[in-house]
Amino acid sequence: MKIIEIMSKKVHTIGPDSTLKECAEVLTKHHLNGLVVMEEDKVVGVITKADIFKAILPRYPDIVEEERYVSDFEYIEERVHKLFDMKVKDIMGSPPITISSNLPIIKAGSTMILRRVKQVPVVDKGKLVGIITLTDIISNLMKKMK
Repeated sequence: MKIIEIMSKKVHTIGPDSTLKECAEVLTKHHLNGLVVMEEDKVVGVITKADIFKAILPRYPDIVEEERYVSDFEYIEERVHKLFDMKVKDIMGSPPITISSNLPIIKAGSTMILRRVKQVPVVDKGKLVGIITLTDIISNLMKKMK
């Protein structure tokens, strides 16, 4: 079975110059875990909720040096407000990992596991045609086993 048979053709995108606040609003509104970052007609990256959360969290050396970074919610809240003005391009995963629609789903799933990503834009001849998630692949495989 090929990716084209199970991929989602409706893909939510965002521009690299959008703010993290705008990104978080789109993710929340559409109940998504990530967005494909597009510059004109080209896929330039992917940004996920995990990327945003990692940017909010203090760095490990900061936590070791001062415990308040872990226990002071106001500090974390202040970081959130500052980071929401950052641009998507500052923390997006780039260059993007993409796959073609004619790739077998097992190969796509293996690639996603090896690259530690849960969703991948599907690109054919330089054009975004869909998105595939590990959930899509696993759900399809489970249906086939029944």
